[in-house]
Amino acid sequence: MSQTLFSPGRKSLRETIAEASVTTKLYWLLRIGVGIEFIGHGWAGLSRSRAWLPYYDLFGISSDVALNYLMYVTGAIDITIGLLILFWPARILLLHTTVWGIFTALLRPTVGEGWWEFLERGGNYGMPLALLIMAGWGGWSLRRWLQRVDEPAAISDRTLIAIHWAMRGGLALLLIGHGGFGAFEHKRYWYDFFAFFGLGKTAVDSANLMVLVGAFEILLGLAILVKPWRSLLLFVLVWKLGTELLRPLVGQEWFQFVERDGDYVLPITLYVSAAAYALARTRTRTEPLSPPTTAEPGAPA
Repeated sequence: MSQTLFSPGRKSLRETIAEASVTTKLYWLLRIGVGIEFIGHGWAGLSRSRAWLPYYDLFGISSDVALNYLMYVTGAIDITIGLLILFWPARILLLHTTVWGIFTALLRPTVGEGWWEFLERGGNYGMPLALLIMAGWGGWSLRRWLQRVDEPAAISDRTLIAIHWAMRGGLALLLIGHGGFGAFEHKRYWYDFFAFFGLGKTAVDSANLMVLVGAFEILLGLAILVKPWRSLLLFVLVWKLGTELLRPLVGQEWFQFVERDGDYVLPITLYVSAAAYALARTRTRTEPLSPPTTAEPGAPA
């Protein structure tokens, strides 16, 4: 008789995930997150998002050339990078995703869109930076930069702390930046979000709902910086999934939701590594030169 899929002794996916070390969980969450982020961003390029036109104009590239040629090139490159991260995550690719995430976020205030836009993309550079820190610097060896970076067997306490702050900083910035859209910039498309719940422009303005919701998100970001409790991280995860899902629900392109997957991945990675981070921070205070140790399943890396 043929062997069944759920034969005795074969672990289920849930069991495999539950027994995985913190290092394993962080590595795969970040790797998948960065890959999807770039696929989503490339999707925006292939869709010829007109919101990108000011960025090309900054470099003297006309709208016709951007729409008919360069957006396809940019989109294809981003999707290729995303797929390579999923299947061949070399250090040079992780460096590229970090630098490109910062560069594209900086383009927004450069063309006059405001610094809140840069902050709101915190997940776009915080998440790849965390994965790059985990992979380690390639030094002067070209071979190390080009070779595939698999899950590390162990990471030091100081590395885990650095990863934590890259993720924590990215999550805090994206919350603060998005809150600034409502509290200070009064983004017009936010009216569409309120309208989804039956609230018209007059009701929104009279009750200062944009300011209130924006200020609430800014406070969430500051709270993450001060103390990312697990209950707070779960709330942020649900909040960001819900608020960003409003984009396609009110008619925006789906890539707007997909390319912001750092908004949803970072709360999960911080939740998963919370106990490991606390233990690592304690150990560095008492044993600052402690070497890396192999992490037991569910234990700090």
